[in-house]
Amino acid sequence: MSSETSVERVIAEEATKSRLLVLPGERTLGLRDMVLIQISFSVATWMLVTGAYIGFSAPFWPAMIISVFGTTFPLLFHSFIGKMTTKWGIDGSILARATWGPIGAAIILPIFLFLVYMVWTSIPVVMFGRVTHEALAFLNIGGFWADPRLWGVIAFFCSALVLWRSAAVLFWFFRFVTPTIVVVLILLTVRTVAEYGWTNLVHIVPEGFDPNPDMSYMIGSEIAIGLGFSWVFCYSIYCRLAKSENIGFFGPAIGWGPAWGLLSAPAIMAALAAGVTDPVYLLEGAGAGWVAVYLLFLFGANIFSAVCTMYIVSLAARTLWPKLPWGLAVLINAFVIILVFWTKAYDQFGKFITLIGATMGPLGAIMVVDYMLKGFQLNLREVYTQKKGSGYWYHWGVNPYAFVALAVGAAVSFWMYNPLTSAVAHPGIFKIAGAAIPSSLAAGVVYYGLAKAFLRPKRIGFPEVPTVRRTRKVSAASVPEVALAEGGTVEP
Repeated sequence: MSSETSVERVIAEEATKSRLLVLPGERTLGLRDMVLIQISFSVATWMLVTGAYIGFSAPFWPAMIISVFGTTFPLLFHSFIGKMTTKWGIDGSILARATWGPIGAAIILPIFLFLVYMVWTSIPVVMFGRVTHEALAFLNIGGFWADPRLWGVIAFFCSALVLWRSAAVLFWFFRFVTPTIVVVLILLTVRTVAEYGWTNLVHIVPEGFDPNPDMSYMIGSEIAIGLGFSWVFCYSIYCRLAKSENIGFFGPAIGWGPAWGLLSAPAIMAALAAGVTDPVYLLEGAGAGWVAVYLLFLFGANIFSAVCTMYIVSLAARTLWPKLPWGLAVLINAFVIILVFWTKAYDQFGKFITLIGATMGPLGAIMVVDYMLKGFQLNLREVYTQKKGSGYWYHWGVNPYAFVALAVGAAVSFWMYNPLTSAVAHPGIFKIAGAAIPSSLAAGVVYYGLAKAFLRPKRIGFPEVPTVRRTRKVSAASVPEVALAEGGTVEP
């Protein structure tokens, strides 16, 4: 019995580190687990950075509305990616082939997964270095050991070591670390209110990103919406392990949505009180005890934020190169060290996250529309087949209509708002709808029209999905036909 349990644990561990399909019986995450994981994923580093930027854009109550709406609304559509991932137990790097084609996915992944998520990883790593620098400065320690770049590199290797040792161990940490993070956030909120007064905090008018308050509010909204649209390739890493499709949908929708938006309150308050956008300096002037609690919180939070994004890149690397050892897959993230020394992404986080919304919003919308057109069905044999003539080969291995729709969506976003210069070309439209949401809608509508006109009639990218004739009742959802071991046959 113990031997069987040991084998099951090895298989479960390998499933978290590879392109293996996760079968229904191997899925262990309930709704509570999924919500805690998503909160841990986002409520630490990125919650503080984004919350601080939102707090710089608007007074407290408008900022809270911006935060909750901006993080939640995009997920009401994008979380169908989580539903699809849970249904088939497949990694997002492979699932992308169903929409973009095998070669198209190979074009998309290096840009929108490897590059973007490595930049994401640099945010907590750089913050860890700066937090350590501030802690040592508080103790009057300077010189080489106080260099934030040194501690940024150390943070990277600590995160890599945790991930290399066990990806599955993250689940255990999430169950204990997340409640601790929430408790610390509550304590920090109490401290901020006690220090500055509730009435004063809710009436502070920040400097803002634009002299026009309405424009500043919308720029803050674009930052929140950009975060909401940024999770496209994050769904598969844990939704593969969710017990049901509903959990795969609602877990991320809650954890990355309203939970995140509400828990950003302390960062928003602190940014309003301090007048800064860098969370490292939100407690300047506080007593030694509060500084110690805050720094300890950031130490742990930054490490686990980095582990989460490094996991996405490592898993995708083993999807592209199945024989790659897990240790080398983890070390691919070492390119992050470049961004420890060149900190543009961290220092210009508002521009980075808005750019993400302008591109990944349309990208995710196209994928969801494609899944809906396919009826959330997938031919697993064909999606794993990358040769010419396979069911998801499209044209020359690329789905040109998906790329056309992506270009249209991104163009609409840049047409209204340039995230690199913060220039608003059409303020009347921007103040009402922003840029990322209209661009995502445009991309989805364009792809729907093109796919209905040129793909579905010829069944290009719409292969037949084998049906399973079961000779006994199967209680788990959606048994993948390539992994059916007994109890049925596969009909072509």
